[in-house]
Amino acid sequence: MRLAELLARDDLRLTLVTGTGTLDREVRRAYPTDLPDPRRYLRPGDLVLTSGVWYGEPADCERFADALWASDVAGLVVGLIVLGELPQALVTACERRRVPLILAAPDQSFGAITEAVVAEAFAAERRRAERGRAQTLLDVLASQQIAPGEVSAHLRLLGADPGLPTTAMVVSGPGGHDLPAMLHEALARKGRHLIVGGRADEAIVLVNGRATRKALSEELRALAADQPGLRLAAGISDATASVSQLGEALETARRGMESARDGEGPVSIMSVADIDSYDLLLAALPMGVRRSFRDHLLGPVEEYDARHGSELLRTLDVFLETCGSWQRAADELYVHVNTLRYRMQRVEELTGRRMSSMRDRTDLYLALRAGQLGSGQHRSGEAAGDDVTP
Repeated sequence: MRLAELLARDDLRLTLVTGTGTLDREVRRAYPTDLPDPRRYLRPGDLVLTSGVWYGEPADCERFADALWASDVAGLVVGLIVLGELPQALVTACERRRVPLILAAPDQSFGAITEAVVAEAFAAERRRAERGRAQTLLDVLASQQIAPGEVSAHLRLLGADPGLPTTAMVVSGPGGHDLPAMLHEALARKGRHLIVGGRADEAIVLVNGRATRKALSEELRALAADQPGLRLAAGISDATASVSQLGEALETARRGMESARDGEGPVSIMSVADIDSYDLLLAALPMGVRRSFRDHLLGPVEEYDARHGSELLRTLDVFLETCGSWQRAADELYVHVNTLRYRMQRVEELTGRRMSSMRDRTDLYLALRAGQLGSGQHRSGEAAGDDVTP
């Protein structure tokens, strides 16, 4: 909880006296004290509550404020039941040390302020714990081996229902924002459960329950409209009724987000419905299907390269990227055209495909790209064998 949030609560009736530029300080604990020098009991981030019993003369304010500064407290709240009025010496001492000074209403109990700080601390701890559990589930989905029922167990632990459809979202934004927290607040709705993880600049969201792409898109645009200067790129998967498909849904959402980064406007969104390129089309396929397709076509070439230390796979890639131009491909590979022709003949023998056939070239090109999909990025594993039964 930050000082600005505490001051914004109408029920606490707190008034800032000095320290306008320090309201982003985090309050970690409320600590009431009337000791003249409480530094030995204070911790960084404490919100010190005092009635001023220690005050006798202006010099006492210097001593008290110095203890607060040395302890790196979040701020000082003063009640006037004992003091009657706020000593100017205390205001000056706090200003000099940049210690935020806050005045409590005459009839405001320190107990109510303490309860508010404690309640927020518990809530923050719950949010941290839930985010940790959410990240564990996302790590499970990213792994290559998942035990049957594991994803369902994690969903239940997070309060989600494995029997309900789940939509995956990956959203990126600028640094300086706690994007997972922002999305959790913006997307929370009755009838759905959110599982949110990721980093400050990239959030991963599983929406368990009622959610449509249109509704989620509108909610993201509303969030951006409320935050001037905020730009979001998002990928949204189709809702999946089976947890065994969550890994693929998450990967599809990630690929959509990467494509959406090239979009215009404050919010750019891509989903399966927006597929207009082969990489998005491949991302929509289960990883196992892509892997099987690649292994079937290019497995013999990879094995040959491994045995002989050759570069047939790279040669094929360059040849196809240069649109089958023998000279351009040879120049890029720094080999003679005859060497290139020999290599491509060997690829044809190993794959059973012919470079003279556009259909065969297309198959080989897609097989190459299926292997590169997600390379160096967060990868979502398969949840094969996971089910939705209790």
